Amino acid sequence: MPEYKWIFLAASLFFTFLLLFFVTLSFKRESLFGLFLFPSLFFLGIFITCDRKYHPQPMQETDYFAVIAEYPLEKEQSYRAIIRLAEPKIKILTYFEKSEAVSKVEPGTLIWFHGQPELLQKTGNPFEFDYQAYAIRNKIGHRIFLREADFQFLPEEKNRNLAEWSMIIRGRLLRIIENCGLKGEVFHLVSAISLGAREELEPETTQSFAKTGVIHVLAVSGMNVGIIYIVLDLLLRFLKKRKGGIILHTLFILAALWGYALITGLSPSVLRAAAMFSFIVVGRNLSRHPNIYNSLAASAFVLLCFNPLLVYDVGFQLSYAAVFSIVFFHPHIYSLLFFKYWVPDQIWTLLTISVAAQIGTIPFLLHYFHQFPTWFLLANLMVIPLVTVILYLSFIVFAVAPLLPFLGEIMTQILDWAGEAMLFSVRFIEQLPFPVLDGLYPSDLSLFLVVLTAVLISLFIVYKRPASLLLAFIAMIILLTCQNLTNYQKLRQKEVVVFHIQGKTLIALTAGLETIWVTSENRGTEDQLKYYMKPYEGFRGIRKSSILNLPDSKNQKANLISLKENFLNFCGLSLCLFNDRMPANFMMNPLPDTDLVIVSGRSLADPLFIQKFLPETMIVDNRTPFKMKEVNNYSPVVSSDPKILNTAQGGAVRILFRKAIEGKKNILRVSYFNH
Repeated sequence: MPEYKWIFLAASLFFTFLLLFFVTLSFKRESLFGLFLFPSLFFLGIFITCDRKYHPQPMQETDYFAVIAEYPLEKEQSYRAIIRLAEPKIKILTYFEKSEAVSKVEPGTLIWFHGQPELLQKTGNPFEFDYQAYAIRNKIGHRIFLREADFQFLPEEKNRNLAEWSMIIRGRLLRIIENCGLKGEVFHLVSAISLGAREELEPETTQSFAKTGVIHVLAVSGMNVGIIYIVLDLLLRFLKKRKGGIILHTLFILAALWGYALITGLSPSVLRAAAMFSFIVVGRNLSRHPNIYNSLAASAFVLLCFNPLLVYDVGFQLSYAAVFSIVFFHPHIYSLLFFKYWVPDQIWTLLTISVAAQIGTIPFLLHYFHQFPTWFLLANLMVIPLVTVILYLSFIVFAVAPLLPFLGEIMTQILDWAGEAMLFSVRFIEQLPFPVLDGLYPSDLSLFLVVLTAVLISLFIVYKRPASLLLAFIAMIILLTCQNLTNYQKLRQKEVVVFHIQGKTLIALTAGLETIWVTSENRGTEDQLKYYMKPYEGFRGIRKSSILNLPDSKNQKANLISLKENFLNFCGLSLCLFNDRMPANFMMNPLPDTDLVIVSGRSLADPLFIQKFLPETMIVDNRTPFKMKEVNNYSPVVSSDPKILNTAQGGAVRILFRKAIEGKKNILRVSYFNH
């Protein structure tokens, strides 16, 4: 049986054949060109993606030689860095034991280490970010922790590629402004805005920028590159009036854009932005009738040819959605008002650009971040001018400080004031009432129908086509129907979800719009579990939730649940939880009939042993492999028995149930949540 990728290649060749066979130079058949070209390129892209997809394999414990690919980032108890192995040629996420030697390492440093890199695993919990898939798309499939005795930096000549040289340049530029007196959080803010070095920013600062809708200024991307392009285009416009000046104008701007990409570490976001604006520059300068949509589409096409997996990248999606939205909506929004004087006109321009960009990115904000900043207009109005000031003041300091240190210190002081003003602005807006609407968890289908409706209404407003309005009403009817069906299903839902969290027990007992959380944590530590609980409650539409802390509860009875020692009854479903608190006289009195047994914590119970007493009971083993090995040398249950599931193997487990009549099974289906 052929691999799936060859099927995609065959489909691409088939549509290419149709393209060549049917399409002629006849104007009447011009539309067929796009009709056949799109599926041809689409299936070709899938084939290339399948062919280049990284499949990490288990590795042996032995000696390895590698190259440090980035500056180690200091964490609470270690340093983290990506390394490139000499053989096999793969990248590994590495955690180093804290030492002075690691703190001084630069990209390109050779290292010897002894160990066994382990495969990255995903926990498989409901609705969480899939870090394993994200890492594999970036060609990282393993991780390892190295103690100081397990590795050694080699004094040989550095082995750096272009990306590592770029990070070296960025690090030296950052030391220039640091030596001129810029310190603390302002230094980290300026580093992020000017050169994209946001690793050292405080989490509270990053959260403030996210809540106010200006998180984009902390990532060197389209806005930063766009500011450079606009200013250089104005300064070099005189070249266009001279013979051959258009070519010089194009070359100067392209050199500046890609030079900026080089000094910012060649991050994917700035490479995308540089490629996008390069096509715009070439299209505007070398074409008599440039089409901005064609330039943007051409840049996206070229980037996807080099790396088809970019289509999954959130930054790629946000960048192009924002730019396409600005190009389409900004002229129409800007024309609504006219200002005679320059200052109000520039303010209006900035506001309309922000609104246009926000229109295009709203679906992605809801899908990925489940929130919407309500004060984004005010935030952008205050922050974007400061971004321009910080960006160009940083360039001036980089150029002046090595030659005239005194002047560099003066410019750095102004830079410090601009950074302080930005932090004050963001924190002021964050304190305004209702800075962000969070807890927004639309389903993929609902979000698609909302976007489709908005697009059709926009087309009707712009082009006055009645068919667009009719299709918009149809989409709205489908949306309302789907939403009502979804709400009905949520009212009837009954499920138990056993989460896979290292060293902890977390179980969601859901009936309708209410969830009871069962956890092994002591009372007062629930904040540590909010990362898992909030997305689940959001997507399930939960309106009422409570927490049952097992260490603090022995016997309890409520509306939906009753607890007696290790035994739970939830809406007619009987559960037994083996955790650190074992049932009294377990060996003397075997378990009563139970629908579900959950083995977690440091329990000494063997699922195969339990199965001898309860052959028809569903068993979920919620212990991590290393924890089981430390306690009782049990290995993870590897069994073809469908009644035994292990969260360490497949992630969180979902149990659907109903209260059945006597003689029937309560459990309807048990499966891994993300399978």
